[in-house]
Amino acid sequence: MLFSLFVLGGLLLFLVRTVNNKLNNPGDPSLEPDDDETMLKEDVSIPVSEPLDTHSDSESGQPVFHTQAAPVNTEEKTSTEQKPSWQTKAKGEAPVRPNSSYGHLFGLIGKPLAHSASKVRFNRMFREQHIDAHYDNFELDGIEQVNELVAKNPNLCGFNVTIPYKQDIIPYLNRLDETAKTIGAVNTVKVLHRDGGVELVGYNTDWIGFTKSFGNLLEGHSKALILGTGGVSKAVKYALDKMGIENRYVSRNSSFEIMGYYELSPSIMEEYDVIVNCTPIGMWPETSHCPDIPYGFLSDKHLLLDVIANPDETLFMKKGREHGATAKGGRDMLEQQAVAAWEIWNRIGE
Repeated sequence: MLFSLFVLGGLLLFLVRTVNNKLNNPGDPSLEPDDDETMLKEDVSIPVSEPLDTHSDSESGQPVFHTQAAPVNTEEKTSTEQKPSWQTKAKGEAPVRPNSSYGHLFGLIGKPLAHSASKVRFNRMFREQHIDAHYDNFELDGIEQVNELVAKNPNLCGFNVTIPYKQDIIPYLNRLDETAKTIGAVNTVKVLHRDGGVELVGYNTDWIGFTKSFGNLLEGHSKALILGTGGVSKAVKYALDKMGIENRYVSRNSSFEIMGYYELSPSIMEEYDVIVNCTPIGMWPETSHCPDIPYGFLSDKHLLLDVIANPDETLFMKKGREHGATAKGGRDMLEQQAVAAWEIWNRIGE
């Protein structure tokens, strides 16, 4: 009897100790998943964008403005984080950023500029290639304002020049590319930030755009009339000279070297089978105007080229086509000269 009570007491003591252990140590680590291990399995690596290589001192010939990896999506960040004012926007509207917030600034100077498509073209390229840059229009009431433009924008790396400043800009530049010096007009400026200050270098890419856009059409032609005597006219003359095409200027103000519109006789129109409009006549929004040439003397032997990019078909081109002439506008020329300008801005060591 005593032995049975002893055994029963031992069993009760064992059960009490077992229950206490369970209460003090709930859960078995060997049976339940580790929380840290679960988080590691669910963790997704986030790509980190490389910083933009901006101003290399190397002469390797690599582009100055490299593309960078697509930016990480940060839209899921907490709403309590303060955002710059330029990041806030109404639904469906693009954010408006100040020019100073970009690593690199480019632009166009001239007046008027509402017709220009350069801003849209360059900014689309910057977005697609993830380049920390922006292109803006800078209407100047006078060319002397270019100094203030450069001084107020330390991130300005280059700008294009359009009417009426392609020749007026030259005295404000530190030096000219040899081709621009020969042409006597500048449509592209590179802004170099040196230790001693800022240097402005002038180039001309209009002649490159003209050659690449119209070169094939000009094969088989030997004489051309250039309407206008402004900056783009000089670039067109340079291109025609290089292609071996004889050419003459036509202007309202005639001289010994420049023909007047009144001199465009039937024989002159037959002799010169290429006519290039280098004036702004017919440019948007004044699309109902055209150069005052005798369109009735045109034929299917003529080639009419217009450097105007907006609209796609000017009245000058339309009138030419009505008389059987071949006509082409300046949109492709604008694209080609822009590509050449970007190559200049993107070169190191100049």
